[in-house]
Amino acid sequence: MHLRAIFLALPFAALLPLAGPAHADIRADVARCATVPDDGERLACFDRAAADHETERNAAAEEAAAALKQEFRFDPKLMTGPLSFRLKVSGNLVLSRETAVAREVENTVRRVNKVLDGIEGWKLTIAVHGGQVSLSRGHPYSGSELQNQAKTGMANVGIPEDRYTITIGPDAEPELWDDGRVRSANEHVDIEIVGLGTAATR
Repeated sequence: MHLRAIFLALPFAALLPLAGPAHADIRADVARCATVPDDGERLACFDRAAADHETERNAAAEEAAAALKQEFRFDPKLMTGPLSFRLKVSGNLVLSRETAVAREVENTVRRVNKVLDGIEGWKLTIAVHGGQVSLSRGHPYSGSELQNQAKTGMANVGIPEDRYTITIGPDAEPELWDDGRVRSANEHVDIEIVGLGTAATR
């Protein structure tokens, strides 16, 4: 879609949450462009403002990706992408089953929040995936168990509830040994940072 069409299609209020620290006057740009009397010049003004804002959002995404890579450099398997994480958990941890996932979510998101402090506009989407199969003597987490623990972990971090969503995704396919036996129920929690630009994910 053409950039000016995006600006014209969105209500003014919908543009406000997109403002970041590098271009916090996006509202002023929109208001300024709206006052340009000539139709062609007004649309060109919206185009320039949209392009500038998208450039700055992408720069914020690149900055966030670099900072996260540095923060989690000793946990390379935790990051599944520049702005995404996968927490592998197991309901078979009997001694800490009731709290293990909450702590994992809390610890990871605290680190993310620390790294992204000062970068505006980002949110988190969290999807939990319970175990599809039960191992002999095993008791994998269900999706609802993971969701409840993820909620506890996020509450402990203290990020406002409108800054994240927690959903139950499809149950995870099990991990298998070479001979076809079930190695792990593969329960996990996916965390993705959204609301920044797309440059870091290309």
